[in-house]
Amino acid sequence: MKKNYLVTHGGISLDLAKVKAFHIDTWIPRGRSHILRIEFHSRYEYIFNPGKQEYEKVLINDFTEHHYADYETTEAYRNEWQEIWKTYLGEDI
Repeated sequence: MKKNYLVTHGGISLDLAKVKAFHIDTWIPRGRSHILRIEFHSRYEYIFNPGKQEYEKVLINDFTEHHYADYETTEAYRNEWQEIWKTYLGEDI
């Protein structure tokens, strides 16, 4: 597993070791479009359930989204992030 590597680009800061995918959502029912969606690797957390008085293992699928004014800008940032990510994956940091 790669070491944590924090990068800031285009107003977004990410730990590239946790990134699973970058993709563009062109339409979302909430009325917003041109969203860069960044998905992170799934992970498990243990959450205390007071009703059962025990910890339960819960799968967490996190993501973050950033809205842009138009598709071309969204695509440009997605492509730039992918290049940064590819460089990180190809290096032993």
